[in-house]
Amino acid sequence: MNTLLRSARPQSDELRGYRVLVVEDDYFVAVDLCATLRACGATVLGPAPSITVARSIAREEPPDCALLDVNLHGDFVFQLAEELQARGIHTIFTTGYDPEFIPPQLRHTSCLQKPVETNALVRSIRTERPRDVPA
Repeated sequence: MNTLLRSARPQSDELRGYRVLVVEDDYFVAVDLCATLRACGATVLGPAPSITVARSIAREEPPDCALLDVNLHGDFVFQLAEELQARGIHTIFTTGYDPEFIPPQLRHTSCLQKPVETNALVRSIRTERPRDVPA
């Protein structure tokens, strides 16, 4: 399913200083999402098309926030989400699934429905201030 963001890419610095890991297996969605984040001033890590690649990137360059597509070619990202959250990394699910699909222990996690709306994306990322980003 090719789902792109639902609004024009902004040109701002709302996410300046944020390191955002993008975990997405759809090439076109990943490219659009990364371009939108960069246009908002974020440093983009990835995109990671698999859980293995996402873990590797997160180990080498710890993100402030991770955007996780729920289903990566049949592999669900729930264990990865728990690992990242245990490390204090803010996680956001991006999905076409109903939010009830998220396991109960992760329902506190932000969840954005595809197609993702840019303003909601920025708000969700900024919900939890990273340690080193000035207010």
